[in-house]
Amino acid sequence: MRRPRGYVLVADRLFDGRGGVLVNPVVVVEGSVVADVGTRGSVEFPEGYEVIELRGVTLLPGLIDAHVHFSGLRTYSPAEALTTPPELRALRAARDAERALMAGFTTVRDCGSTIALHLKRAVSEGTVLGPTIVAAGRPICQTGGHCDIHYLPLEEVRRLGLALLCDSPWECRKAARAVLRDGADFIKVMTSGGVGSEKDDPRHPQMSVEEVRAVTEEAHRVGKRVASHAQGAEGVRIAVLGGVDSIEHGYFLDEEVVELMLQRGVYYVPTLCLVEFYKKTLENPPPGIPEWRLRKQEMCVDAMPRSFQLAYKAGVRIASGTDYYGPPLRAFGNHADEPIAMVKYGMRPEDALVAATKNAAECLGLSNVGVLERGKVADIVGVLGDPITDIEVLRRVVFVMKGGSIVRKVV
Repeated sequence: MRRPRGYVLVADRLFDGRGGVLVNPVVVVEGSVVADVGTRGSVEFPEGYEVIELRGVTLLPGLIDAHVHFSGLRTYSPAEALTTPPELRALRAARDAERALMAGFTTVRDCGSTIALHLKRAVSEGTVLGPTIVAAGRPICQTGGHCDIHYLPLEEVRRLGLALLCDSPWECRKAARAVLRDGADFIKVMTSGGVGSEKDDPRHPQMSVEEVRAVTEEAHRVGKRVASHAQGAEGVRIAVLGGVDSIEHGYFLDEEVVELMLQRGVYYVPTLCLVEFYKKTLENPPPGIPEWRLRKQEMCVDAMPRSFQLAYKAGVRIASGTDYYGPPLRAFGNHADEPIAMVKYGMRPEDALVAATKNAAECLGLSNVGVLERGKVADIVGVLGDPITDIEVLRRVVFVMKGGSIVRKVV
């Protein structure tokens, strides 16, 4: 069958990613880009283009999840990553990539995994169906930090090389160079403890400002960004003073670090949907989840919405990210959980949509996606209903176009 010269999409509404809404929109797609956007009667239907009527549908820019991990894991056992063959984990991750795309997420940022560096290549060459992947590769942390594997001998952790352990500015600088050599699109550092690491506390800081600055200098000189896992306020402060571009999680923010984030223009990826995950697993712990992790979840669950609301009201730029990595309740394909959680905890639906489109694209350093306008890449999603009046319709994806190619159409 001959492919049409292009497409004309006709729907009920359009959200442009910047906060603007069109009624009775028309979108013309030529090749891989958006050729025109307007309303019916104001946009010409080019000859030879296929017209697709999407009744009852709202069109949006391709949605973006700014924080995932292509781990290929399916349980909450800390040992699964070491006992599952890497080939099996890679195959599972490929399936997860397809699930993300079918859910309308045409771009995702992997915040730390070795699989993602190879998976992004498989997607870009067409071997695997999935979203555009922005990958960090191996994260950088201090010895005993959040990405150290605390129950293994230190020598074994270094041999495995799943994360790079560094304990001075020079070691951090060298690690940053190694990660960039791997082909990382950005660098991930750890400046606080975390819920998923056994022997530290999410509120306690890790790394020094000088160590973080060594990483950001290496990244920024080659046009790459740096994201920091930072849950406690002091860890956030260290990361921001060290020059990072985004704070991931930020569970225990205070007014001082929020003001610092505003001054430095740092993005905030709150992974707020984990509040719901934490509540569910505290009520009914899934098999394999360790007791120490449940204790930490309980420690964080009330603080997370407060920090989110503090940052939102102050005007910090917020991007949507789930921190999903594969097991039940954190499975790929459920990425709409984050903007839905943002609305539940006080964000306007329009702002939640911006967080999952324009803001997320800017957080990732991408200028060709995140808004639905002429000249941008034709990553376009259609949901059945109006997400501004009912954010839950983000789960009802009926149309997905990536780079001008239709990958899902169920209406």
